[in-house]
Amino acid sequence: MLLHIPTLLLALLIGFLLLTLALGMSQQAVRARPEIRRWTLGSWALLAGFVGLAARAVVPLELSVLVGNSLICLGLALYAQALHLLLRGDAGPKALLQAQPAIWLGLLLMLEWPLFLRTAVMSAVDAALLACSVSVLLRHGWRAERSLRMVGATIVLAIAAHLVRAVHALVHPEDYGDLMQASLGQGLTFLLSFVCLLGAGFGFILAVFERVARQMEDLATHDGLTGCFNRCTTDAMLAHELQRAHRGAAPVAFVLLDLDHFKQINDRHGHRAGDAVLQAFATVVRCRLRASDVFGRTGGEEFGLVLPATDAAGARWLVEAVRREVEALDVPAGGGGAPVKVTVSAGIAVADAGSRLSGDRLYGQADQSLYEAKRAGRNRVEVYGSTAGASAALPLA
Repeated sequence: MLLHIPTLLLALLIGFLLLTLALGMSQQAVRARPEIRRWTLGSWALLAGFVGLAARAVVPLELSVLVGNSLICLGLALYAQALHLLLRGDAGPKALLQAQPAIWLGLLLMLEWPLFLRTAVMSAVDAALLACSVSVLLRHGWRAERSLRMVGATIVLAIAAHLVRAVHALVHPEDYGDLMQASLGQGLTFLLSFVCLLGAGFGFILAVFERVARQMEDLATHDGLTGCFNRCTTDAMLAHELQRAHRGAAPVAFVLLDLDHFKQINDRHGHRAGDAVLQAFATVVRCRLRASDVFGRTGGEEFGLVLPATDAAGARWLVEAVRREVEALDVPAGGGGAPVKVTVSAGIAVADAGSRLSGDRLYGQADQSLYEAKRAGRNRVEVYGSTAGASAALPLA
């Protein structure tokens, strides 16, 4: 059985045209994604490369060989850059594009070679460029979006097809008298090499949309500045833990933390310094929490902690440790100024196992305790229902 090479070229042209159109549509839906733009450029380069190879019927053979193969190599390098942009945020090794002039020079030197030998060399070069994509996927993409596994698998298949094509050209040079020569071996390897890249392209689009969906979910549930949960998510998680407490599972502590005189920090040092203080504070708190604890930003400089299976004594010990660490913070103010000092006040309320407290009621109790801490001089911890302040030194060991 022989495969008609012009028909295969036409099918690949149509396939890459559809892929490029799909990428263009995805750019409209996902704006300002540099990885999409880079993959789109790669697809245009491959499409133009196929046109260049197919145009040898109407243009000089040398021009077809040089333009077609050069553009295909450029397209594969752009694919690798797109994966680097998606997974690492940079365009990857500069050698990906710096090697292109050397490839063009090599093509000029190979113009007088027989087709089978030129095919073997260029198939190996294409496989090496594709290996750059596999490398970044193995190092950074295997645990990222699931669609990237499909991208990796199809690129590996494309590499295998290119290598088989190189070997086949050397073993059966009679099948490579002309690019358009009907041949089962040449047709199958050529087809598999680039159909796999089509599959990788559509997998790449899915991976980008997976990434965007996850980022949108994070934006919907997290505070963009500190990385904490937002107020809505914190309230939902508090309600969930209180449902468990209602069933008698364990007590739940809720803590409100408020940075003291935060408006003065913004007024004296600027809002960027204020942002740095919020981020430094969030880092201190996060380092003290268990995986089951919930840390949310409930207002401008106000934060909430949901502490499952924690009684008043445990919550008080934790928050006092946080208070001391925050008091010791020196946050750079920027511009060479003196470091910013900050303190925090906290109010704690606890729903005992089996209690019927609602989230709003527990929140109100914690807010009342926070008010007491502020009224008593700030930089202290108060527990709802406790007659004694909690600002006395507590053992941290």
